[in-house]
Amino acid sequence: MRNSTGLRSESELFQQFRNRLSPDVQMDINRYLFAYEMYLDEQDPAARRVLRESMKMLEKKYNLEVDHGSN
Repeated sequence: MRNSTGLRSESELFQQFRNRLSPDVQMDINRYLFAYEMYLDEQDPAARRVLRESMKMLEKKYNLEVDHGSN
């Protein structure tokens, strides 16, 4: 669906891009987004470290550079 300017929404573009990826990569995206959402909500520093390490493994796998700040 296009917005009033005739352009696709960001979520539409992401979904279209994502659907073209292999099932394994799609699963990794799901895992990363799940861990990231939990990371943002988590208050316990130890749990946040575990979640951050989980995200870093996927970042390393796909050669991503992400700054999670000093938290």
